[in-house]
Amino acid sequence: MAKDSVDKTQEELLEEMAKALGHTGDQLESVLMELKEVETVMAQAKSIGEYNSLVDRFNSLRTLALARREMLVIHREALGIRRHGYIDTFYPIPGKKRTRF
Repeated sequence: MAKDSVDKTQEELLEEMAKALGHTGDQLESVLMELKEVETVMAQAKSIGEYNSLVDRFNSLRTLALARREMLVIHREALGIRRHGYIDTFYPIPGKKRTRF
C-alpha cells in the first residue's frame, strides 16, 4: 500500500514537472512571436527615433527570451533530459539589434 502511494506521488510530481516544462516552452514561443512582430514593425519604421525605440523593445524581449530558454533547459534537466542541442534550432533567438544614428 505504501509503495502504491509513493508511486502515485512520484507520478503526480512528474506530471506537474511536465506541465511546467510545457508552460515554459509556451512562454518562450510567445516571446519569440513578439520578437518577430517587433522586427516586422522595425522594418517599417519611418524615423531613426522610432526605429531606435523599437530596438530597445526588441533587445529587452531578446533578454527575456534568453531567460525563458534557460528556464526551459532547467526544467528539461529536472525531468532527466540532458541533451539540449536542438533547442537553438527549434527556438532560434535572433541576435541583438543596434541603434541607428
